[in-house]
Amino acid sequence: MAKLSIIIPIYNVGDYISECLDSILIQSFKDLEVICVNDGSTDNSLEILNDYKKRDERIVIIDKANEGSGVARNYGLQLARGEYVYFVDGDDLLTENALQLIVDEADKKQTDILIFGAYSYYDGKKKYGGYSANKLPWKYFNKVFSAQDITRTIFRFPSTAWTKLYRRDFLIKNNIKFQEIRAGQDQLLFFHSMIKAERIALLPKNLYCYRKNRTGQVTACKKKQNYSPIYVFSAIEKLLKDEGLFEKYQWVFVSGYFSKATSWLGKFRDDMKAGYYEEYMKLLKHIQQAYPSGWWIMFSPKLNDSYCKLKIKQFVAKKFRFMLK
Repeated sequence: MAKLSIIIPIYNVGDYISECLDSILIQSFKDLEVICVNDGSTDNSLEILNDYKKRDERIVIIDKANEGSGVARNYGLQLARGEYVYFVDGDDLLTENALQLIVDEADKKQTDILIFGAYSYYDGKKKYGGYSANKLPWKYFNKVFSAQDITRTIFRFPSTAWTKLYRRDFLIKNNIKFQEIRAGQDQLLFFHSMIKAERIALLPKNLYCYRKNRTGQVTACKKKQNYSPIYVFSAIEKLLKDEGLFEKYQWVFVSGYFSKATSWLGKFRDDMKAGYYEEYMKLLKHIQQAYPSGWWIMFSPKLNDSYCKLKIKQFVAKKFRFMLK
């Protein structure tokens, strides 16, 4: 049985998958399996995977219909047999010796979750960005902490799956999975894992290269065009109730994810914005009724509000609500 299972969801990344796999297979750490879940690619991705499998028996290929990366990662997790699980995207790559560093640190500190940094990767150049190690909360360096220690600071940690090494038994025991939606799939896994973990540690190094602005990439489009913040809100609200942790996390969760849904309203594609606004207003009404003591009671967004105007309205609503308390 391999020490580490790497799970890669693959959809039309034929131009990048070789670089991704090469960065994994040349690592100094060798005790691994690489589970490649081809999610109905229509390019040459599967052909490339089959070629790599002939050369390296550590590669496992699952070929399935397209259902999104959340479903693909969950497939991979079901098959994984490693002590640790690491999720990599097929258009990204690892830095030199990354796997040895994270496995050694996880072994040393016996973590459920090990969190580290990532470079933003533009045209072959590594740059510091939003997921860099220097963005990690310094107060948690050089210590092992738990969910109990981060109740109010949970959103100070990156929500991306590829900045974390997970102990597989921890995920399985707590039934922690990706949300099976087309975008934002990692938010549910992030929140669920962070509220259940007993041993979390930070490794302040950039060990992953997150490719930015490639053609066809979900995050390459600056205008938002899916309803993922609304779906995520509903899923995490249900999760907290099912786990009996609703009272403990409700204000942190509501403020964090409703603020995200609001920011998306200001960034949405013009020709699709009316549909998102309709669903967003249903969410706002629900929040105002279910959580009537928050700043959102004073909030009244309009369909054509810009991102900046929404930020101002949100700021004013928070100030007024604070004054009324």
